[in-house]
Amino acid sequence: MKTAVYEEFGQPLSIQNVADPTPEGHGVVIEFKANGICRSDWHGWMGHDPDIRLPHVPGHELAGVIAAIGKNVQRWQVGDRVTLPFVCKSGGLCRNYG
Repeated sequence: MKTAVYEEFGQPLSIQNVADPTPEGHGVVIEFKANGICRSDWHGWMGHDPDIRLPHVPGHELAGVIAAIGKNVQRWQVGDRVTLPFVCKSGGLCRNYG
């Protein structure tokens, strides 16, 4: 899949091909249909957020469709339309590439 990535803080983003994700047992893969880039993404890009590890794919405000589910997922199904709030606490298991 194609995604925007920054590999250094404060430097230009590039469009890269990365491997398609696969869900872990209790996880899902979401096919993004819309994604916002906001001020907190800017802070991450500038190196102000100590949780950002490089390379990093910005964007955490999204809407999409579940494309795959893990073997232990029961509440959601492939094809469900979903969105995530600005802050999504999931015990540290909410990940994107990077």
